[in-house]
Amino acid sequence: MKVSREDLSKKLEISQKELDKWIQNKLITPLEDSGDSFNQQALLYGEVVKNFLAMGYSYKEIAKIKNEVGLPLQKDGGETALTKSQLLTIGELADKGGVNTRTIKYWEEKGLINPFQRTDGGFRLYRTKDVLLVKFIKDLQTFNYTLSEIGNIIRLVGEEFGLESVASGDVTPEELEKIVSGLEYLIEYMKEARKASFRVEAVFNRRLKTLLKLLKHERGSSH
Repeated sequence: MKVSREDLSKKLEISQKELDKWIQNKLITPLEDSGDSFNQQALLYGEVVKNFLAMGYSYKEIAKIKNEVGLPLQKDGGETALTKSQLLTIGELADKGGVNTRTIKYWEEKGLINPFQRTDGGFRLYRTKDVLLVKFIKDLQTFNYTLSEIGNIIRLVGEEFGLESVASGDVTPEELEKIVSGLEYLIEYMKEARKASFRVEAVFNRRLKTLLKLLKHERGSSH
């Protein structure tokens, strides 16, 4: 079933101008036979794009995620729909995630990542979205979180990195309060870490400029 351009923008609650930006950045694509119509899956992509934008991702960053690993879509029942039928071997996952296979196996031992399935020969197979998980773990390690702490953080954000909806019956109010408290703490920590990073970077830049000026002067005086 086709969805018109106007209906798509209304259902996603975005302007036509915003929709044009999504199309220009190839976040969603009109049907080939008509530039003003989309398939039903465009609605699913649109909701995911909105969530990424709300988290501060740029159009280019979302497009890169879509091209490299696909966007994490959901079916009506909440079940995650794989955007690519081909699963990844542990070698492919390691290569796309920028780590080695020993690291993937070690993280599996620590309960941070699990194969989606295994072949009859026992080979591990992973979903394309697991590339996001690998990169997320790497990002957290840059903040010196231990693997145990990273495991707790992964449980806080959920398998879909905060993009999935939560049914009211899934967790108790007490559990929700704990999750909210944990996330608020992490967000505040990240804000402080970001400020500290900017301050340290400013020191590095000042020193670099001073040394470059000195180097330029030394090179000039040697001629």
